[in-house]
Amino acid sequence: MKKAEYELIKLSLRQIESQNFNVVFTPKQEVENNLIIKQQNSLLFDQIKRIRGCDTKRVKEMILVEAKRNKKQENTLEQLIHEGFSYNGLRYLRFGKSASQSKDGITAFVEETIFEELFRMSQLDLRVTDCVVSKYETQRCLIFSTCTVIDRPLPYIVVVGEYKKTIPNQRIKYVVEQRKEYTDKETGELKTYLHRGIEEGFRDIPLSPFDGCGCHSHEFSESISRYLGLDYIAIGAQIRLPFFKGYSVEVPFKEYYQSIGVDRITDIFGKEHHIKDIDCIWNVSMFKGYDLFRREYGCDGWTKYLEVLDKYEIKLGISKYSKQVKDLNLKSKMNFQYLQCLNLWNPKLLECYHDKTLQSFDPLDPSHQGPIIKLAAYSTGLYEKIIKGDKFYTYKFLGIGSTDDLNACESPDSYENGECNSRYVEAILINDIMLRDPAIKQYLYRKLKKAISEMKLGKLYSDGFYHTVVGDMIGYLEFAAGLDPKGCLHAKEFYCETIPKGAALSFRSPLVCPSEVNDITITENDLTKKWFPHFKDQDIVMLNLYDLSAPQQGGMDEDGDAVFLCHDKLLVSAKIHKTIIIDMDDKITVNPKPYNQKSILEYEINSRDNRIGEITNTATSILNRYTENAEVKKLYDDFVSLLRIYQGKEIDYLKTGVRWQMSSQLRNHMKQLPYFLLYNYPEKLQAYKQMLQKNKSAPECEEKAQLNGYRSPSPLNELCDYICRWEKGILWDRSVTDTRSLILDQGLELTDQKIIRKIKHGIHDFSAEWKRLLSEKAHRHEKEQSSEEIMESLLCKYQVWFSQIVPDPYLLANYVISVSYSNLSINKYLAWKLYGDVILQNLKSNSPPHFGFKILETPISKEKSQEYLGRFYELQEEAKENEL
Repeated sequence: MKKAEYELIKLSLRQIESQNFNVVFTPKQEVENNLIIKQQNSLLFDQIKRIRGCDTKRVKEMILVEAKRNKKQENTLEQLIHEGFSYNGLRYLRFGKSASQSKDGITAFVEETIFEELFRMSQLDLRVTDCVVSKYETQRCLIFSTCTVIDRPLPYIVVVGEYKKTIPNQRIKYVVEQRKEYTDKETGELKTYLHRGIEEGFRDIPLSPFDGCGCHSHEFSESISRYLGLDYIAIGAQIRLPFFKGYSVEVPFKEYYQSIGVDRITDIFGKEHHIKDIDCIWNVSMFKGYDLFRREYGCDGWTKYLEVLDKYEIKLGISKYSKQVKDLNLKSKMNFQYLQCLNLWNPKLLECYHDKTLQSFDPLDPSHQGPIIKLAAYSTGLYEKIIKGDKFYTYKFLGIGSTDDLNACESPDSYENGECNSRYVEAILINDIMLRDPAIKQYLYRKLKKAISEMKLGKLYSDGFYHTVVGDMIGYLEFAAGLDPKGCLHAKEFYCETIPKGAALSFRSPLVCPSEVNDITITENDLTKKWFPHFKDQDIVMLNLYDLSAPQQGGMDEDGDAVFLCHDKLLVSAKIHKTIIIDMDDKITVNPKPYNQKSILEYEINSRDNRIGEITNTATSILNRYTENAEVKKLYDDFVSLLRIYQGKEIDYLKTGVRWQMSSQLRNHMKQLPYFLLYNYPEKLQAYKQMLQKNKSAPECEEKAQLNGYRSPSPLNELCDYICRWEKGILWDRSVTDTRSLILDQGLELTDQKIIRKIKHGIHDFSAEWKRLLSEKAHRHEKEQSSEEIMESLLCKYQVWFSQIVPDPYLLANYVISVSYSNLSINKYLAWKLYGDVILQNLKSNSPPHFGFKILETPISKEKSQEYLGRFYELQEEAKENEL
């Protein structure tokens, strides 16, 4: 099913302030100023559609306002939150923001005439007086989540209680807070500060093994899969309703309960339900509105909740669903957060570092290469095949399966690179001579350069891929039936049917501490074989009831969180066995406050940024340093453990209202990043190179400037050096074929010099404006408006401009194509994006009968098979007539 896309306006606080809160933009100015953004459907958009009485692509009833944390703008922000603003004559009032919008400094404003009804709906008719504002606002605004709205009656849902247990006597690390004294250097006054340190010991750890997950019947899976337009039955789905979120997985609970003699269960409100009637058994941890409805309606809370959903015609939303393994690669890219938390240090490099003979260390020398370079060999080998022009690997890299099935849709980065790959792919499928077309060759070059740059930052392929986590579903059903949960898995066991049985590692982002890397065993047993054979080909993993996997891995929930399951032997053997750090106060929240304009404003001012990047960069700076000093090692180890708790607090900040400020001792580590990480920040890398050159040319007596990066012998610095040197040795084939005889209508005269000059001028202006807009976007670190949206606005502008040069659209298209291809240096993207259909039409007309092909998955043992990202394929070519 094609997801519904809507357009709406996004303004900056400065734009509103500059027009004195009375903003006016014409449709043309909206395009020119890139104010129009696209968003997919949500329960909120569905409600706006209901109130409006019809569906429209443009959502004029809501405007997003971006205002990053800025002390100088707080007064302006306060006025905006209190009074709202007008846009083209309509008044807009502050409505709320999702968790992700909050991190990006974005707030949604709704048009005044629908505000009251929409806000009442978002509260489900429950007026709130006192609450933890950040938590309540996040829950109320769950309706912002992108999802597919299932336009069918709600299933029969039973909400059961949350199972909580204690894992006794676990050896962990934890944070200890102490008040310490210091003397103020300026005043001499004795003052105190809060010191956070790390201690290790045995503690009893509370655990909620089913936090955020539940189960449903096969019939429910069939129903949503049909509505989603899938060609398979998705057994897992992330659920969205007002004040309700979580992940539900298919379990044959009716058959299971029949086998143990259970015919009814009791919900959290004390009401019994016959098993035969139930579609979904969902956990109260999924029902964020439980306390509100219990307090207001007592035992009738769920009934009243359903009545309010019916009143507002609210449907079930599905925000994501399980994927078939056949549609996934069996190898996925690691990242530097994962790799730096493994023991991949190279003894040879360390030896040279100690002996101060680093100049003799050659990362390209096979005898010098450590574990991380051995891991990189697969990725570099793959890209080398594509660089050398291997047709099979090039096809796979571009996402091409066969000439019969165009499965290479627009990739998320296609606009970031300034390209449009689906039309390029279709051109190759029509005539593979187009592999040497200048535009397509340049696209492939850029795509490969990006992949190579990402390798410098740890993006290396390894065995494994991401899975969505759920709890032990046998234990879940036992608890729901009032039994003592035993489950079907033991401690350190995970169950999934998609990677080999045996030792594996489980990673979850963001990851800052080696203790978060979870070494587990993928297993199966008689119970899993009997009740979960449907897990066989989908990306879901089931955890056990008996260990600390969830709190260990960043305090993850089971409401849709995913883990990277890796069974690469090199990486499994590199696990660092460090005592895990647990936040013993992870459920603590700030005290409730009156829910009024004052507290909402305080929430708005304090929730306009995201410090996760700062925390992970600090941890990266520490983890990549090298020392043999035992005390410093211990200090670094404790710092990283502490940062793991900082990270958890920051992630949960919007739910708890609790945020820790990093100490200056920790923040100082951000002043110097490991060399490899500078490649993630081009401006910092450039500054590093300039300072390095300045220090080299400075007189001996002059003090050297402190660099913003350091080159320790860490695995990731080693990898970066290796990739940089490997890249320099690549012999790129830059030869191209003149394809104008294929992509132009040969019957047209395209010689009018006046038209040619105007088009060439337009293409040049387009290229300059596109680069400028991207540069401004990067400088402002904008996220909400994608490069695709900026490009769409720009394309509209130049399409109108070109149409004024040549009235005949077909003749104009051929002129633009001809001018674009008259010189290798001219930007060809505009021709492909605006007139790609004409290029493809001409290509079909001008191409002779050619050989088609299919890429078929084969058994590993087949003689001609070739491996790509964990699977084996055979390229089969065959004669194929063009369809004219």
